[in-house]
Amino acid sequence: MEQILKMASEPRRTQYAVLAFTGMRSGELQRLRVEDLDLKGNWIHIVSREGAETKTGYSRKVPIHPKLKPFLESLPTTGPWLFVAPPSWKYPEGGHWISTKHLNEAFSSLLTATGVPAGRKTGGYSIHSLRNSFETICVNVGIPQRVVDTWLGHRFDRSMASVYYRLSDEDSQKFMLKVPLGTGKPAANAGRPAPNERAVS
Repeated sequence: MEQILKMASEPRRTQYAVLAFTGMRSGELQRLRVEDLDLKGNWIHIVSREGAETKTGYSRKVPIHPKLKPFLESLPTTGPWLFVAPPSWKYPEGGHWISTKHLNEAFSSLLTATGVPAGRKTGGYSIHSLRNSFETICVNVGIPQRVVDTWLGHRFDRSMASVYYRLSDEDSQKFMLKVPLGTGKPAANAGRPAPNERAVS
C-alpha cells in the first residue's frame, strides 16, 4: 500500500488512502459529502441518505487514523461532494461524484505498474481488496471483531451479544490508535523507539 500511495497522483492518492485506512466501500467513498468529514472530532461519517443509501441502509462513523489525517487536511471544503470527478461529456462543468468504475480501473493500472496482480478474474487484487486488507490488519493485531464490524458497517448476527453490544466513541478512537497502518506499529507508538531500542539523543 505504501508503494501504491507513493506512485499514485492526486486526487487518487487520497481516495486510495481513505479506502485503505477506513475499510469503507468504494460506493461509500463516492457519496461522501464535505460535511461528513469531521477533522476536529476525528471522524469520517458514512451516512445512508435517500438515493445514496449504504449497502446495509445504516449510517456509521469511523475514527480517522493518524496516518490518514494529513491526506484529509488538504481536501477542499466546498461541496457538496468530498471527491468530485473532472469535467466529462455528461457533466461538462465537473463537480459530480466520482465513478467507482474509473476508480477501480485506475487502481488496477497502478497495481500492474507496481507488478502486483490485478483483477479478480485472474486472482489478483481490486479496489475492494483495500477493504479486505483493512479488516485483516485490524483482526490480526487483536482489534475485537465487533469493533471492526462496526467500522466496516457489517450487519451483526442475531445473538444477544450482538444485540447488546455498543461501541463508545472513546473506545472506538482508542482501538483505531492500535491499528498499525503504514508503519507496522500501533499509531499510538509510531515514531517511538521500541522497548529494546535505545533512543538516539
